[in-house]
Amino acid sequence: MCRAEHEWEEDRPQYASADGPVEAVFDVPVGTRHLINPGSVGQPRDMDRRAAYAIYDDAVEQVTFYRVEYDVAGAQAAIRAGGLPERLAARLEMGR
Repeated sequence: MCRAEHEWEEDRPQYASADGPVEAVFDVPVGTRHLINPGSVGQPRDMDRRAAYAIYDDAVEQVTFYRVEYDVAGAQAAIRAGGLPERLAARLEMGR
């Protein structure tokens, strides 16, 4: 018989606005398992248009989430030039 034990906690970086912090650090203790979703570079869904990524550092057992500005207007121009739907370009401005 296989028994799976799990605990779901939703800790996420708190970026109050596009002017909020550019990084958030979480401990990831040895012997634990985590599902880490750093977000998106280019199509965020959390109302923060900055690009999101994360780096795990096993030397200190931490994952750091980052937000960085990127060329939104350039990305929008490339979307439009590629003939993709306007809604894809528009959503980049709002981060949703």
